[in-house]
Amino acid sequence: MKILFFATYFYPYLSGLTTYPAKVFSFLAEKHQVTVLTFKHQQKLKLQEIWQGLQIKRMKFWFKLSKGFISPQSWWCFWQELQQTQVVFLNIPNAEGLPLALLAKLLGKKVISIFHCQVFLGSGLGQRLIAALLNLSVFGQLFLSDQIIIYTQDYFHSLLVGRWFKRKAQVVLPPVAKLAVARSFAQQLKKQKGQQIWIGFAGRVAREKGLEYLGRAVAKLQQDLKFNQTIKLVVAGPFGQDVVGEADYYQRIKELLKQMQVEHQFLGSLHGAQLGAFYQAIDLLVLPSINQTEAFGMVQVEAMLAGKPVVASDLPGVRQPVKLTGMGLVVKPKEAVDLAKAIAKVLRQPQKFVNQQTKTKVKKLFSLKKTYRFYQQLLQKLATAS
Repeated sequence: MKILFFATYFYPYLSGLTTYPAKVFSFLAEKHQVTVLTFKHQQKLKLQEIWQGLQIKRMKFWFKLSKGFISPQSWWCFWQELQQTQVVFLNIPNAEGLPLALLAKLLGKKVISIFHCQVFLGSGLGQRLIAALLNLSVFGQLFLSDQIIIYTQDYFHSLLVGRWFKRKAQVVLPPVAKLAVARSFAQQLKKQKGQQIWIGFAGRVAREKGLEYLGRAVAKLQQDLKFNQTIKLVVAGPFGQDVVGEADYYQRIKELLKQMQVEHQFLGSLHGAQLGAFYQAIDLLVLPSINQTEAFGMVQVEAMLAGKPVVASDLPGVRQPVKLTGMGLVVKPKEAVDLAKAIAKVLRQPQKFVNQQTKTKVKKLFSLKKTYRFYQQLLQKLATAS
C-alpha cells in the first residue's frame, strides 16, 4: 500500500512522539511505500531524504508559533501527496494536520490517528489561546479519523476528547525492544560512576518532565535519608537549544541543582547502544512528569528491559508500565518528599521489584512482534476494504 504519515516533527527530532512511529513505519516500509510528511524544523535538514526505508519530505514554513508551524504552503503539499496515497496516518497532537484530514476525507481516503498525548502549554493567556487552537485542531482530526490508536485506556479516557471518541479507540502498547550495550561507552560510564548511586532520567529536558522535583528528591536522599554513598543525578536526553522552547527551563534546572548542591551530569542525546549503556549504568530510572503532556513514557520500559526498576508519577498512562509489570513504584506528582522516599525504598529492596516474574511480564507485554502484527493486520483490512 501507499501510506502517507504526517508528523509536525520527525527524524532527527528525538521524543516519544517520533520514536514510536519511526519504529512502526520503518517496519512497514519493508513491504509498503511509506512517505513521511513533516516540517523542516532545522535549517540544516534536507527537504527530502531516504531514512530507514522511509521517504521523508520536509515542508517549508513562514514562522513558528510556540512549537507549531504557520505554513499555508503545506495545504498544497497535502493535496499533492494525497493524489498518490491510499491511507493517511496522523501523528497526534498537532495543529497543522487538520487541513490534511479534511482533504483526505474529501478524496475518500482512510484516516488513522496515532494519539500520543494532549498538550498542556501553561497558564498564561497566550499559552492558553495556543492550547485552545491546538486542541480544537486535534478534536477535528480525531472526528475525521476512521480509527484512533492509543497507548492505554487509562490515559485516553481521562481526557475529555477521549470520552468523545472512545468507540474509535484501539489500544496498542508501543513497541519497545531491549537495547544493545555499547561496550566502550559502558566502561566509560562505569569508571565515572565508581561507588556512586546513579539516579537516571531519560528524555527531553522540558517543563512537563518535572526535573525540579527530582532534583529536590535527590537532595533529600543525600541529606536526610542517610545513604552512605554519593548520589548523583544523571540525565540522558536533549537539553537547552536542542529542545524547542525549553532553553530557559534547562538553565533554571542547572541553577537549582547547583543551589541544592546536587551532583549531576547531562549526557545529552543518546541513541541505541549508547542509551543501552546508560540504562546498564544507572541504579534506577525516575520519570517525575507533572502533567498529562506525558502519556506513557517508553523510557520506563527500556529501563525495565535492561533490568532496572522505575519510579514514576502517578498520572494516567504514565503509571501503566509500573502497574502492569510491578517493576517499581508510582508517586503523586510534584511531591519531592514522597518521591525521595519511593526512590529510597526501591534502592534498598531492588529484588522486590526486579525479579524473574517482573522481567517476564515486561518482555511479554511490550513485544515488538505483537505491535507490528497489529499494524500488518490493520493494513490488510484496509486493502481488502478498498
